Amino acid sequence: MTRKFKKGGYTAFLSIIVIAAVIILNMIIGRLPEKVRQWDMSSTKIYSLGQTTQDLLKGLSKDVTIYVVGDPDSVDKRITNFVKRYEDLSSHIKVESVDSILHPEQVKKLQAENNTLFVRCQGTNKTESIPFTDIIKMDEASYYYYGQSKETEFDGEGQVTGAISHITNDVQKTIYVTEGHGEPEFGETVSGMLKKSNLTVNSINLLTKGSIPKDCELLIFNAPASDLAADEKKMVEEYLNGGGNAMFLAGYSEKERPNLNALLNDYGLNLETGLAADTKNYYQNNPYYIFPTINSGNEVTDGIDLKSAALILQSAALTQKKELPEGVAVTPFMETSDGGMVVTADGQTKGTYILGAVSKKTLDSGSARLTVFATPSLIDEKLNTSFGNLTNLDLFMNAVTSNFSDVTNVSIPSKSLEITNNTVTHGGLWGLLFIVVIPLVTLAAGLIIWIKRRRL
Repeated sequence: MTRKFKKGGYTAFLSIIVIAAVIILNMIIGRLPEKVRQWDMSSTKIYSLGQTTQDLLKGLSKDVTIYVVGDPDSVDKRITNFVKRYEDLSSHIKVESVDSILHPEQVKKLQAENNTLFVRCQGTNKTESIPFTDIIKMDEASYYYYGQSKETEFDGEGQVTGAISHITNDVQKTIYVTEGHGEPEFGETVSGMLKKSNLTVNSINLLTKGSIPKDCELLIFNAPASDLAADEKKMVEEYLNGGGNAMFLAGYSEKERPNLNALLNDYGLNLETGLAADTKNYYQNNPYYIFPTINSGNEVTDGIDLKSAALILQSAALTQKKELPEGVAVTPFMETSDGGMVVTADGQTKGTYILGAVSKKTLDSGSARLTVFATPSLIDEKLNTSFGNLTNLDLFMNAVTSNFSDVTNVSIPSKSLEITNNTVTHGGLWGLLFIVVIPLVTLAAGLIIWIKRRRL
Protein backbone atom coordinates (compact mmCIF):
# COMPACT_ATOMS: atom_id res chain seq x y z
CA MET A 1 0.00 0.00 0.00
CA THR A 2 1.56 3.25 -1.15
CA ARG A 3 1.83 6.34 1.01
CA LYS A 4 -0.37 8.24 -1.42
CA PHE A 5 -3.08 5.56 -1.17
CA LYS A 6 -2.92 5.61 2.63
CA LYS A 7 -3.28 9.38 2.67
CA GLY A 8 -6.24 9.21 0.30
CA GLY A 9 -7.93 6.51 2.38
CA TYR A 10 -7.42 8.55 5.55
CA THR A 11 -8.95 11.62 3.88
CA ALA A 12 -11.92 9.59 2.62
CA PHE A 13 -12.46 8.12 6.11
CA LEU A 14 -12.42 11.60 7.69
CA SER A 15 -14.85 12.85 5.03
CA ILE A 16 -17.28 10.04 5.84
CA ILE A 17 -17.06 10.86 9.56
CA VAL A 18 -17.69 14.59 8.90
CA ILE A 19 -20.66 13.85 6.61
CA ALA A 20 -22.13 11.41 9.14
CA ALA A 21 -21.64 13.97 11.92
CA VAL A 22 -23.42 16.68 9.88
CA ILE A 23 -26.33 14.31 9.13
CA ILE A 24 -26.67 13.33 12.80
CA LEU A 25 -26.41 16.97 13.89
CA ASN A 26 -29.15 17.99 11.43
CA MET A 27 -31.36 15.17 12.71
CA ILE A 28 -30.82 16.32 16.31
CA ILE A 29 -31.49 19.97 15.43
CA GLY A 30 -34.61 18.94 13.50
CA ARG A 31 -35.98 17.40 16.70
CA LEU A 32 -35.43 20.56 18.73
CA PRO A 33 -38.35 22.93 19.48
CA GLU A 34 -39.02 25.72 17.00
CA LYS A 35 -38.05 28.40 19.54
CA VAL A 36 -34.56 26.82 19.84
CA ARG A 37 -34.02 26.25 16.12
CA GLN A 38 -35.12 29.73 15.07
CA TRP A 39 -34.44 32.85 17.06
CA ASP A 40 -36.87 35.75 16.90
CA MET A 41 -34.80 38.51 15.31
CA SER A 42 -37.81 40.56 14.17
CA SER A 43 -37.92 44.15 15.47
CA THR A 44 -41.39 43.73 17.02
CA LYS A 45 -40.88 40.10 18.14
CA ILE A 46 -43.67 38.69 15.99
CA TYR A 47 -42.64 35.09 16.76
CA SER A 48 -42.40 35.54 20.54
CA LEU A 49 -45.33 34.45 22.72
CA GLY A 50 -46.13 36.79 25.59
CA GLN A 51 -47.00 36.06 29.20
CA THR A 52 -50.74 36.02 28.51
CA THR A 53 -50.34 33.20 25.99
CA GLN A 54 -47.89 31.32 28.19
CA ASP A 55 -50.31 31.46 31.13
CA LEU A 56 -53.19 30.24 28.95
CA LEU A 57 -51.19 27.31 27.57
CA LYS A 58 -49.87 26.42 31.03
CA GLY A 59 -53.42 26.02 32.33
CA LEU A 60 -54.70 24.20 29.25
CA SER A 61 -56.35 20.85 30.02
CA LYS A 62 -58.07 20.11 26.70
CA ASP A 63 -56.38 18.91 23.49
CA VAL A 64 -56.30 21.42 20.63
CA THR A 65 -55.22 20.84 17.03
CA ILE A 66 -54.15 23.70 14.77
CA TYR A 67 -54.46 22.78 11.08
CA VAL A 68 -52.49 24.90 8.59
CA VAL A 69 -54.77 24.61 5.55
CA GLY A 70 -53.34 25.64 2.19
CA ASP A 71 -50.77 24.96 -0.50
CA PRO A 72 -47.50 24.32 1.42
CA ASP A 73 -45.53 26.10 -1.31
CA SER A 74 -47.56 29.31 -0.97
CA VAL A 75 -48.27 29.45 2.78
CA ASP A 76 -46.24 32.26 4.37
CA LYS A 77 -43.41 30.68 6.36
CA ARG A 78 -43.88 33.24 9.11
CA ILE A 79 -47.27 31.69 9.85
CA THR A 80 -46.09 28.07 9.88
CA ASN A 81 -43.03 28.90 12.01
CA PHE A 82 -45.17 30.92 14.41
CA VAL A 83 -47.84 28.30 15.15
CA LYS A 84 -45.18 25.71 15.96
CA ARG A 85 -44.24 27.83 18.98
CA TYR A 86 -47.59 26.85 20.52
CA GLU A 87 -46.80 23.17 20.04
CA ASP A 88 -43.47 23.70 21.80
CA LEU A 89 -45.11 25.25 24.87
CA SER A 90 -47.90 22.74 25.50
CA SER A 91 -48.34 19.01 25.10
CA HIS A 92 -52.05 19.71 24.53
CA ILE A 93 -51.33 21.59 21.29
CA LYS A 94 -50.73 19.76 18.03
CA VAL A 95 -49.97 21.41 14.67
CA GLU A 96 -50.76 19.65 11.39
CA SER A 97 -50.42 20.77 7.78
CA VAL A 98 -53.24 20.03 5.35
CA ASP A 99 -52.29 20.27 1.68
CA SER A 100 -55.39 21.73 0.04
CA ILE A 101 -54.02 20.96 -3.44
CA LEU A 102 -53.17 17.27 -2.95
CA HIS A 103 -55.82 16.47 -0.35
CA PRO A 104 -58.95 18.59 -0.96
CA GLU A 105 -61.08 15.78 0.49
CA GLN A 106 -59.36 16.26 3.88
CA VAL A 107 -60.16 19.97 3.81
CA LYS A 108 -63.81 19.13 3.06
CA LYS A 109 -63.92 16.56 5.86
CA LEU A 110 -62.64 19.12 8.36
CA GLN A 111 -65.19 21.65 7.04
CA ALA A 112 -62.30 24.07 6.80
CA GLU A 113 -61.47 26.72 4.20
CA ASN A 114 -58.36 27.15 2.10
CA ASN A 115 -55.63 29.53 3.33
CA THR A 116 -56.70 29.42 6.96
CA LEU A 117 -55.62 28.22 10.37
CA PHE A 118 -58.38 25.83 11.45
CA VAL A 119 -58.33 25.46 15.25
CA ARG A 120 -60.31 22.58 16.82
CA CYS A 121 -60.80 21.40 20.39
CA GLN A 122 -61.61 17.71 20.68
CA GLY A 123 -63.07 18.10 24.18
CA THR A 124 -65.66 20.76 23.35
CA ASN A 125 -65.98 19.99 19.62
CA LYS A 126 -65.77 23.73 18.98
CA THR A 127 -63.79 25.18 16.07
CA GLU A 128 -62.44 28.52 14.95
CA SER A 129 -61.23 29.50 11.48
CA ILE A 130 -58.57 32.20 11.08
CA PRO A 131 -57.91 33.44 7.52
CA PHE A 132 -54.26 34.13 6.75
CA THR A 133 -55.31 37.66 5.79
CA ASP A 134 -56.36 38.25 9.43
CA ILE A 135 -52.85 37.32 10.57
CA ILE A 136 -50.73 39.25 8.08
CA LYS A 137 -52.72 42.41 7.44
CA MET A 138 -52.26 44.53 4.34
CA ASP A 139 -52.76 48.22 3.65
CA GLU A 140 -55.56 48.16 1.09
CA ALA A 141 -55.25 51.89 0.44
CA SER A 142 -51.61 51.44 -0.61
CA TYR A 143 -52.61 48.90 -3.26
CA TYR A 144 -55.53 51.06 -4.41
CA TYR A 145 -53.47 54.24 -4.83
CA TYR A 146 -50.02 52.90 -5.70
CA GLY A 147 -50.66 49.37 -6.97
CA GLN A 148 -48.29 47.93 -4.37
CA SER A 149 -49.14 45.56 -1.53
CA LYS A 150 -47.91 46.80 1.83
CA GLU A 151 -47.85 44.70 5.00
CA THR A 152 -48.87 46.61 8.12
CA GLU A 153 -49.50 44.20 11.01
CA PHE A 154 -48.87 40.66 12.22
CA ASP A 155 -51.75 39.46 14.41
CA GLY A 156 -50.71 35.84 14.87
CA GLU A 157 -50.64 35.71 18.67
CA GLY A 158 -53.83 37.70 19.13
CA GLN A 159 -55.80 35.55 16.68
CA VAL A 160 -54.47 32.12 17.70
CA THR A 161 -54.51 32.72 21.47
CA GLY A 162 -58.01 34.19 21.24
CA ALA A 163 -59.19 31.20 19.20
CA ILE A 164 -57.74 28.68 21.69
CA SER A 165 -59.36 30.52 24.60
CA HIS A 166 -62.70 30.64 22.77
CA ILE A 167 -62.92 26.97 21.78
CA THR A 168 -61.72 25.61 25.13
CA ASN A 169 -63.89 27.90 27.27
CA ASP A 170 -67.67 27.77 27.65
CA VAL A 171 -67.86 31.18 29.36
CA GLN A 172 -69.55 33.90 27.27
CA LYS A 173 -70.31 37.40 28.57
CA THR A 174 -72.65 40.02 27.10
CA ILE A 175 -71.79 43.72 27.01
CA TYR A 176 -74.15 46.52 26.00
CA VAL A 177 -72.80 49.80 24.62
CA THR A 178 -75.17 52.76 24.75
CA GLU A 179 -76.15 55.01 21.87
CA GLY A 180 -78.32 58.11 21.60
CA HIS A 181 -75.88 60.55 23.23
CA GLY A 182 -73.59 61.11 20.24
CA GLU A 183 -71.39 58.12 21.16
CA PRO A 184 -68.92 56.96 18.48
CA GLU A 185 -68.68 53.27 17.63
CA PHE A 186 -65.76 51.24 18.89
CA GLY A 187 -62.84 51.08 16.48
CA GLU A 188 -61.87 47.91 14.67
CA THR A 189 -59.01 47.19 17.09
CA VAL A 190 -61.12 47.45 20.26
CA SER A 191 -63.98 45.45 18.73
CA GLY A 192 -61.53 42.70 17.77
CA MET A 193 -59.97 42.62 21.23
CA LEU A 194 -63.35 42.29 22.94
CA LYS A 195 -64.20 39.41 20.62
CA LYS A 196 -60.91 37.67 21.40
CA SER A 197 -61.86 37.61 25.09
CA ASN A 198 -65.24 35.91 24.34
CA LEU A 199 -67.21 39.11 24.96
CA THR A 200 -70.36 39.70 22.89
CA VAL A 201 -71.04 43.39 22.28
CA ASN A 202 -74.54 44.75 21.55
CA SER A 203 -75.77 48.32 21.08
CA ILE A 204 -78.69 49.73 23.06
CA ASN A 205 -80.66 52.97 23.27
CA LEU A 206 -81.96 53.05 26.82
CA LEU A 207 -84.77 55.50 26.07
CA THR A 208 -86.26 53.52 23.18
CA LYS A 209 -85.61 50.17 24.87
CA GLY A 210 -87.09 51.34 28.15
CA SER A 211 -84.88 49.16 30.34
CA ILE A 212 -81.49 47.51 30.64
CA PRO A 213 -81.65 43.88 29.41
CA LYS A 214 -81.41 41.13 32.05
CA ASP A 215 -78.46 39.51 30.23
CA CYS A 216 -76.40 42.73 30.44
CA GLU A 217 -73.25 41.94 32.40
CA LEU A 218 -71.49 45.24 31.66
CA LEU A 219 -73.00 48.53 30.48
CA ILE A 220 -70.59 50.91 28.69
CA PHE A 221 -71.07 54.59 27.88
CA ASN A 222 -68.43 55.51 25.29
CA ALA A 223 -67.86 59.27 25.11
CA PRO A 224 -71.44 60.53 25.56
CA ALA A 225 -71.52 64.07 24.15
CA SER A 226 -74.82 64.89 25.85
CA ASP A 227 -76.15 64.21 29.33
CA LEU A 228 -78.17 61.21 30.43
CA ALA A 229 -81.91 61.75 30.55
CA ALA A 230 -83.55 61.50 33.98
CA ASP A 231 -85.14 58.17 32.99
CA GLU A 232 -81.76 56.81 31.86
CA LYS A 233 -80.13 57.88 35.10
CA LYS A 234 -82.82 56.05 37.05
CA MET A 235 -82.32 52.89 34.93
CA VAL A 236 -78.58 52.89 35.52
CA GLU A 237 -79.03 53.47 39.26
CA GLU A 238 -81.45 50.56 39.53
CA TYR A 239 -79.15 48.37 37.44
CA LEU A 240 -76.15 49.14 39.67
CA ASN A 241 -78.17 48.72 42.88
CA GLY A 242 -79.04 45.27 41.61
CA GLY A 243 -75.34 44.36 41.54
CA GLY A 244 -74.58 45.50 37.99
CA ASN A 245 -71.35 46.70 36.37
CA ALA A 246 -71.04 49.94 34.42
CA MET A 247 -68.22 51.80 32.69
CA PHE A 248 -68.03 55.42 31.53
CA LEU A 249 -65.46 56.82 29.14
CA ALA A 250 -66.68 60.26 30.10
CA GLY A 251 -64.56 62.69 28.14
CA TYR A 252 -64.40 66.46 28.19
CA SER A 253 -67.51 68.36 27.20
CA GLU A 254 -68.40 72.05 27.22
CA LYS A 255 -72.00 71.09 27.98
CA GLU A 256 -73.22 70.58 31.53
CA ARG A 257 -74.02 66.96 32.38
CA PRO A 258 -75.73 67.13 35.79
CA ASN A 259 -77.37 63.69 35.62
CA LEU A 260 -74.09 62.00 34.70
CA ASN A 261 -72.22 63.85 37.43
CA ALA A 262 -74.91 63.06 40.02
CA LEU A 263 -74.54 59.38 39.16
CA LEU A 264 -70.76 59.60 39.62
CA ASN A 265 -71.22 61.50 42.90
CA ASP A 266 -73.19 58.55 44.30
CA TYR A 267 -70.02 56.52 43.78
CA GLY A 268 -67.63 59.02 45.34
CA LEU A 269 -66.37 60.71 42.14
CA ASN A 270 -66.88 64.18 40.71
CA LEU A 271 -66.44 65.14 37.05
CA GLU A 272 -64.75 68.54 37.05
CA THR A 273 -65.69 71.28 34.60
CA GLY A 274 -62.70 72.00 32.38
CA LEU A 275 -59.89 70.37 30.46
CA ALA A 276 -57.16 68.36 32.19
CA ALA A 277 -53.51 69.32 31.63
CA ASP A 278 -50.18 68.19 33.03
CA THR A 279 -47.18 70.52 33.15
CA LYS A 280 -44.70 67.70 33.90
CA ASN A 281 -45.63 64.59 31.92
CA TYR A 282 -46.75 65.58 28.45
CA TYR A 283 -46.08 64.81 24.80
CA GLN A 284 -44.44 67.17 22.28
CA ASN A 285 -44.73 70.30 24.42
CA ASN A 286 -48.51 69.98 24.62
CA PRO A 287 -49.70 69.76 28.26
CA TYR A 288 -53.12 68.54 27.11
CA TYR A 289 -51.45 65.39 25.69
CA ILE A 290 -50.85 63.63 28.99
CA PHE A 291 -48.68 60.67 29.96
CA PRO A 292 -50.67 59.59 33.04
CA THR A 293 -49.20 58.09 36.18
CA ILE A 294 -50.28 54.43 36.41
CA ASN A 295 -50.90 53.19 39.95
CA SER A 296 -49.92 49.61 40.76
CA GLY A 297 -51.66 47.22 43.11
CA ASN A 298 -55.12 46.98 41.53
CA GLU A 299 -56.97 44.81 39.02
CA VAL A 300 -56.88 47.29 36.15
CA THR A 301 -53.12 47.73 36.16
CA ASP A 302 -52.32 44.09 36.96
CA GLY A 303 -49.70 42.84 34.51
CA ILE A 304 -49.09 46.32 33.07
CA ASP A 305 -45.45 47.29 32.68
CA LEU A 306 -45.26 50.47 34.76
CA LYS A 307 -42.16 51.54 32.82
CA SER A 308 -44.21 51.72 29.63
CA ALA A 309 -46.45 54.65 28.77
CA ALA A 310 -50.11 55.36 28.21
CA LEU A 311 -51.09 58.50 26.32
CA ILE A 312 -54.41 60.37 26.56
CA LEU A 313 -55.56 63.48 24.72
CA GLN A 314 -58.02 66.25 25.55
CA SER A 315 -59.09 64.66 28.81
CA ALA A 316 -61.58 65.65 31.45
CA ALA A 317 -60.56 65.46 35.10
CA LEU A 318 -62.03 63.62 38.08
CA THR A 319 -61.71 64.24 41.80
CA GLN A 320 -62.65 62.06 44.73
CA LYS A 321 -65.29 63.40 47.14
CA LYS A 322 -63.94 64.18 50.59
CA GLU A 323 -66.73 62.21 52.26
CA LEU A 324 -67.54 58.99 50.44
CA PRO A 325 -71.11 57.66 50.44
CA GLU A 326 -71.78 54.76 52.77
CA GLY A 327 -70.39 51.46 51.51
CA VAL A 328 -68.39 53.08 48.67
CA ALA A 329 -64.66 52.53 48.11
CA VAL A 330 -62.77 54.38 45.34
CA THR A 331 -59.52 53.11 43.81
CA PRO A 332 -57.80 55.51 41.37
CA PHE A 333 -55.59 53.64 38.89
CA MET A 334 -54.59 56.52 36.60
CA GLU A 335 -53.74 60.11 37.57
CA THR A 336 -51.91 63.25 36.52
CA SER A 337 -48.62 64.13 38.16
CA ASP A 338 -48.52 66.77 40.89
CA GLY A 339 -48.12 69.22 38.00
CA GLY A 340 -51.67 68.60 36.89
CA MET A 341 -54.33 71.26 36.47
CA VAL A 342 -57.87 71.86 35.24
CA VAL A 343 -58.13 74.63 32.68
CA THR A 344 -61.32 76.62 32.10
CA ALA A 345 -62.11 79.94 30.47
CA ASP A 346 -61.89 81.52 33.94
CA GLY A 347 -58.46 80.19 34.86
CA GLN A 348 -56.41 77.24 36.03
CA THR A 349 -56.73 75.10 39.14
CA LYS A 350 -53.59 73.15 40.03
CA GLY A 351 -53.52 69.75 41.69
CA THR A 352 -53.29 66.00 41.14
CA TYR A 353 -56.36 64.83 39.26
CA ILE A 354 -57.83 61.39 38.71
CA LEU A 355 -57.95 60.19 35.09
CA GLY A 356 -59.28 56.70 35.79
CA ALA A 357 -60.82 55.02 38.82
CA VAL A 358 -62.88 52.05 39.98
CA SER A 359 -65.63 52.62 42.54
CA LYS A 360 -67.26 49.70 44.34
CA LYS A 361 -70.39 49.92 46.44
CA THR A 362 -71.20 47.21 48.99
CA LEU A 363 -74.85 46.14 48.76
CA ASP A 364 -77.00 43.97 50.98
CA SER A 365 -76.24 41.12 48.59
CA GLY A 366 -73.10 41.45 46.49
CA SER A 367 -71.65 44.68 45.17
CA ALA A 368 -71.93 47.21 42.35
CA ARG A 369 -68.94 48.29 40.29
CA LEU A 370 -68.47 51.56 38.41
CA THR A 371 -65.35 52.15 36.28
CA VAL A 372 -64.68 55.66 34.98
CA PHE A 373 -62.11 56.87 32.44
CA ALA A 374 -61.84 60.63 32.09
CA THR A 375 -61.22 60.38 28.34
CA PRO A 376 -62.33 58.17 25.43
CA SER A 377 -59.07 58.92 23.61
CA LEU A 378 -57.63 55.99 25.57
CA ILE A 379 -59.14 53.67 22.94
CA ASP A 380 -58.89 56.01 19.96
CA GLU A 381 -58.16 53.91 16.87
CA LYS A 382 -55.82 56.38 15.18
CA LEU A 383 -53.83 57.07 18.35
CA ASN A 384 -53.25 53.40 19.16
CA THR A 385 -52.32 52.41 15.61
CA SER A 386 -49.85 55.31 15.40
CA PHE A 387 -48.15 54.34 18.67
CA GLY A 388 -47.83 50.57 18.93
CA ASN A 389 -45.90 50.75 22.22
CA LEU A 390 -48.67 52.34 24.33
CA THR A 391 -50.46 50.46 27.13
CA ASN A 392 -53.80 52.17 26.43
CA LEU A 393 -55.58 49.08 25.15
CA ASP A 394 -54.18 46.84 27.90
CA LEU A 395 -55.62 49.23 30.51
CA PHE A 396 -59.00 49.27 28.80
CA MET A 397 -59.23 45.50 28.39
CA ASN A 398 -58.11 44.92 31.99
CA ALA A 399 -60.80 47.36 33.12
CA VAL A 400 -63.41 45.45 31.12
CA THR A 401 -62.44 41.89 32.08
CA SER A 402 -61.91 42.72 35.77
CA ASN A 403 -65.71 43.06 35.99
CA PHE A 404 -65.90 39.27 35.62
CA SER A 405 -64.34 36.70 37.92
CA ASP A 406 -64.27 34.00 35.23
CA VAL A 407 -62.90 36.01 32.30
CA THR A 408 -59.22 36.63 31.57
CA ASN A 409 -57.90 39.32 29.28
CA VAL A 410 -56.46 37.33 26.38
CA SER A 411 -56.83 40.21 23.94
CA ILE A 412 -53.38 40.68 22.47
CA PRO A 413 -52.85 43.61 20.10
CA SER A 414 -51.35 42.92 16.69
CA LYS A 415 -47.67 43.69 16.16
CA SER A 416 -46.63 46.29 13.64
CA LEU A 417 -44.69 45.31 10.55
CA GLU A 418 -43.94 48.98 9.95
CA ILE A 419 -41.55 51.37 11.66
CA THR A 420 -42.87 52.02 15.18
CA ASN A 421 -42.72 55.53 16.60
CA ASN A 422 -40.64 55.65 19.77
CA THR A 423 -42.48 57.57 22.48
CA VAL A 424 -40.39 59.56 24.95
CA THR A 425 -42.37 60.55 28.04
CA HIS A 426 -40.10 63.45 29.04
CA GLY A 427 -39.30 65.13 25.77
CA GLY A 428 -38.12 68.52 27.06
CA LEU A 429 -34.66 67.66 28.43
CA TRP A 430 -34.04 64.91 25.87
CA GLY A 431 -34.98 67.27 23.07
CA LEU A 432 -32.58 69.90 24.44
CA LEU A 433 -29.80 67.32 24.66
CA PHE A 434 -30.15 65.88 21.15
CA ILE A 435 -31.23 69.03 19.30
CA VAL A 436 -28.94 71.63 20.92
CA VAL A 437 -26.20 70.25 23.23
CA ILE A 438 -24.84 67.31 21.17
CA PRO A 439 -24.81 69.22 17.82
CA LEU A 440 -23.02 72.20 19.44
CA VAL A 441 -20.42 69.95 21.14
CA THR A 442 -19.81 68.10 17.85
CA LEU A 443 -19.48 71.37 15.93
CA ALA A 444 -17.09 72.84 18.53
CA ALA A 445 -14.94 69.68 18.54
CA GLY A 446 -14.73 69.71 14.76
CA LEU A 447 -13.81 73.39 14.73
CA ILE A 448 -11.01 72.89 17.29
CA ILE A 449 -9.57 69.94 15.32
CA TRP A 450 -9.72 71.94 12.07
CA ILE A 451 -7.88 74.93 13.66
CA LYS A 452 -5.14 72.69 15.10
CA ARG A 453 -4.53 70.94 11.78
CA ARG A 454 -4.41 74.25 9.93
CA ARG A 455 -1.61 75.51 12.17
CA LEU A 456 0.56 72.46 11.50
